[in-house]
Parts: sequence; structure tokens; C-alpha cells
Amino acid sequence: MSKMFPNLFSPTEIRGKRLKNRLFLAAHGTGLAEDGKVGGAGYEYYKARVTRGIGLLITEATQVVPTPGQKYAQLNVSSDTCIPGLKSIADLCHENDCLYFVQLFHPGRGNGHSMDGSRPMSIAPSELPEERYHNMPRTMTVPMIRDLVTEFGKGAARAHRAGVDGVEILAGMGYLFAEFLSPRANIRTDAYGGSLEGRTRFLRETLAAMRASTSEDFILGVRISGEESSVDGIELEDTLEICRLLEHEGLVDFVNVCVAGAQSLNGSSLIVPPMSVETGYTLPYAQAVKEVVSVPVLTCGRINQPQDAERAITSGQTDVVGVVRALIADPEFVEKSREDRPDDIRACIACNQACIGHRLTGYGISCIQYPETGRETQRELFRSATVKKAVTIVGGGPAGMKAAVVAARRGHRITLFEKSGRLGGQALLAQALPGRAEFGGLISNLEHELERHGVAVKKNTQVTAEMVLATNPDAVVVATGAVPRMPSGEFEEANCVSAWDVINGRVKVGARVVIADWRCDWIGLGVAEKLASEGSVVTLCVNGEMAGQTIQRYVRYRWIGRLHDLGVDVVPYVRLFGADSDTVYMQHIMTGEPVMFEGVDTLVYATGHTAVADLFTDLDGKVNALYAAGDCMSPRTAEEAILEGLKVASEI
Repeated sequence: MSKMFPNLFSPTEIRGKRLKNRLFLAAHGTGLAEDGKVGGAGYEYYKARVTRGIGLLITEATQVVPTPGQKYAQLNVSSDTCIPGLKSIADLCHENDCLYFVQLFHPGRGNGHSMDGSRPMSIAPSELPEERYHNMPRTMTVPMIRDLVTEFGKGAARAHRAGVDGVEILAGMGYLFAEFLSPRANIRTDAYGGSLEGRTRFLRETLAAMRASTSEDFILGVRISGEESSVDGIELEDTLEICRLLEHEGLVDFVNVCVAGAQSLNGSSLIVPPMSVETGYTLPYAQAVKEVVSVPVLTCGRINQPQDAERAITSGQTDVVGVVRALIADPEFVEKSREDRPDDIRACIACNQACIGHRLTGYGISCIQYPETGRETQRELFRSATVKKAVTIVGGGPAGMKAAVVAARRGHRITLFEKSGRLGGQALLAQALPGRAEFGGLISNLEHELERHGVAVKKNTQVTAEMVLATNPDAVVVATGAVPRMPSGEFEEANCVSAWDVINGRVKVGARVVIADWRCDWIGLGVAEKLASEGSVVTLCVNGEMAGQTIQRYVRYRWIGRLHDLGVDVVPYVRLFGADSDTVYMQHIMTGEPVMFEGVDTLVYATGHTAVADLFTDLDGKVNALYAAGDCMSPRTAEEAILEGLKVASEI
């Protein structure tokens, strides 16, 4: 039993079945499903977390109707072929004293995944437009509703036959059931609309069909939004009425509270909220539901520290706490919490880059801090070294730090050199921007791991090839990063400064600022927010379709909203051409026509980076084994830097 978190590691029950603790891995798309079924990669991903102490696993939103040809990987229970895979997870969970639920859902009008390249038809309770995928759905007929009730019952029956402990219906987040529940999205006048009884009929009939097709001890629950932050979504008052009714009729054994709505950009940005959203943002809604029902209440939402989870249980805001990204960043989160080692936890920084960022682009999820996630089947990433070597690593940014941690974990003797007085590289810039301090967790997490694994760190040391050759190391990793790239053009009379200098506070800018943003990432957005917050009139000029084009969409959505509030003018489709004392000259990237901004005091350029590769060139062919990682190879992002640090360290 944990002394620091006694309530978090106390047992509880759902419908008479014991949870050994109050931590669960909530449903989330992994992108690891294989032809709709649990495959080897998915099994290993869950195994890495189930075997380390979670009390409950709820697997991802699972379709109950066939989705032939769909490239977006999802689990599916529309046929008996799903049973072996579900059974493998059920057996894994039960061997580790962990309950296992399957989440079933239907996207409704929020259907954005094609079967053959053509636009799919979507369905909904009413023919109302959806803002995210811009679908106009077909209104469901009563026979269509009844057919789906039957399919959900069959899906639950298959899960039951596989040994699964229960099923959670995704009745929130703006998907099909949520559309029926909302009086703003459901404008039907038949038995499935209108009153609370009508709007809940589809859900109530589905729960009844699931109970009839399973057994009395099978657990049934719903995941529902406290609110959906969408124009026609569920609001808290609706949710409380729905939960009261479901419990009154004995249809649910638990309620899992979320806050999000997939049918709009604003609501969808809360499905996997970025660091700009406060931690534990769902807890007030969970508490409100807990006050009107007696069944256990679960919730999940930006809870990435055991201290916060313990506080949520102790205060009575929820009965069971869900963690997702915390377990993506550190599969040992529960184990370290139970052992009272919270300082050893690799805390999630909510950057969204490799978790939901991968998922929404069709790849299996991972983590920029811990790229081992999603790669559990790649055994070479986890093996110990057979021959212990002396390894010199030059560069204390994310790539060099990760390479040092992994190589030391494998058993090598590591010396890490950094030319400045601080480790972190460009992550230090990211954390200095408004609302981005949490990104600094990447640095502190890696620094803690360097210390744990005994890496010798030497700061304020400019390393030369001669210094490296003099020590005759067994292997060298060069991770010397990159520097800002000065744009080409005429800028002699302009007050022209780099984004790095602005972030570091090394320069002063004037009252009116133009930012030339070639990268279309966090730099342009962050500098625009910083300067606008400090009182400058800011124009953000983007060499792309939109500001933040290359970053994860939920992060972008919320950042764009912030810039709008600050009055930042965003101009897309322009490239930097030049500048003089008071005018910035741009060129429209489609037409080539000039676009001019007059009365400008300062031009801030974020026009990419230039690799610092001199040391690698000087050492090439002169050391026993030479590797490079990160921006010194090709300037990209922290994700690639850390992944390459992992890979090169695994090869040594």
C-alpha cells in the first residue's frame, strides 16, 4: 500500500467486481488495431501498462458495424473474428488482477473516415450540419435506429463471450448517442426526440439490449460529456438529467465523465487537450454528476500526477481516476506511484505531438519524450548491451540527452558535453513562451533520468574534434543541434531580429511587428502571442495555408483562438521577400504578386534553422563508431531528435 497515496491505492467495486486501485487507462485510439482486431502491436502496448499496475483497462472506441476498407485503424466487434483478440486482452488483464471494459460507439454525423477514398455517408438523429468534417447527415429512420440497437447488443455479447468484464457506451463527445441526447442536435418529433424520455430512448434501448445479450454480472456504463463546448452539444444540465434517469431505471453501473465535443473545432480540442488547458479540467463536472447518482463515477482529463489523482479521490470529486497520456509518457506511472516514487515519473507535458498527433494522421501513437511507446514489439530498443562501452555524446539538447539516458540504461559509460550552462537546447525556448512552461517538463524529466542512470554531464564545454580524439572513446554521438537561418533578401536598413532573440529577451521590438513564419509551427504562434500580450500590434505572415499548419490540430485550434482574442492579424500564403526601415515586402506564394506591410518597426523572422554539423564532419572516419541525432542531421522537431537519440543509443 502506498503511504503517499492511500486513497488512490484503495480498492473499490463496480457491480460487485473489485478494482484493486482507483486508476484506469481510459479509452483512446491507439492506431494499432489490425483489420479491426487486436494485433501483436496493440497487445504489447496494453501489456506494458496492464502488467504495471492499473486497476481497469478500457480499450478504444470500437465500431459495431462493418468498416471494410477503412484505413483509419479502429477496433471492431461486428463479427466473431474479434473474439480471439479481445480474449487475449481479457486474459492479460485477469492474470494481472485488472478489470477490462470495451468501449462501443458509433460516430454518427462525425464520420470522417473513408472506406475507399470517397466521402462516406453519415447518419444522425436529425439533418443538421456538423462543423468539424462538414458533413450533412442523413436522418435516421426508426428501423435504422432499431437495427443499431441490435448491433450494439451483438457487440456486447461478443465482448462477453471473450471474457470481457463490461462495456462502456460512448454517449458523449458529440458522437451518435450524444446527438440523440442533445435537445439542440436532436429536433425529431417522433418517439426518439422531444422530451428527455424521447431523447434518451435510443441509449436506454441499447443498454437494455446489452443487458439482455450478456449476463447479470456483466458491467454496463456510459461515457458522457459534462458539456461538449459546441453550439448544439450537451450541456451540464442535460447531462445531470440524463444520468439521473439512467440510474433510476437501473441501466448503468457507472458513469464516466468527459468534457469534449467532436462535432466542432472548439469541442474537439478538448478531446485530448493541450497544455493550455488546465489540469483536471473535467473534475468539476464529475463532481456534479457524482452529486446526483450513487453508482461509481469515473473521469479522465489532464491528470498527469499521482498527487492530483489522490486529491481528486480524497475530495470526493470522483471515485476512479483515468490516465491516458500519463501512461503513454510513462508506462510505469502506476507502479512508481504505488512505490511512492512520484519524482521518478516521466510526466506528460500535453504537447500532443506524437500521441493524438500520430493518431489523427493515421499512425500508431507514441510519445515525443518516450518514443518506446507504440514500439514495444521492437525488442532492440529495450535490450541491454552485451559489451559495455565508453561513449561520448556532444550536445545537451533533447537528442543528446535521450541518447545518453538510453545508452546508460543499456549499461554503457556515458559522458555528455554541453557548450552552454544549461541542458535542453531548443526546448528552453519553447518553455519560455506564454502558456508553454509545461514543455520544460521534457528537460526536467530527461535531467532526472540522466542523474538516475549515472551519466556524467559536463556543461560550459565547447567540444572540438581534437578533444574527442584525445580520449579515444568507443563511440561518439554528435547532437549539436541547429541555429536560426537568416532569410535571403535585402534587409540592410530593417530592424530585423530572429525569433530566438525575441524569446530569449535579447532584443527589443517596436510598436508594430511583422513576423515572417516559414515554419508554420509553435515558434510563429508563440512569438505572436508573446509580443501581442506585451502590447505590440502584430501581423503574423505565414508561408503556408494557416498559422500552426505543421502542429497538432487541437493545439493549433486553441492557439488560434488565443491570437484572435489578442487581435493578431494572420496573413497566410505569403513568403518573405525583403524589408527596409519601415516596410516589409512579402510575395503571395500562389500568384507571385507583392504584398507589402508599411509602418513596421520590427521584422521577426522564423525562417527555419541551419544544422550545426561541423563536428560530425571533422570526426567522420576518425573514430571507432560515429553517430548523429537530431537537428545536426536535419532541423526538425523535438520528436525526431528524441527518437533518433533512442535509435542511435540502441545501436551502440
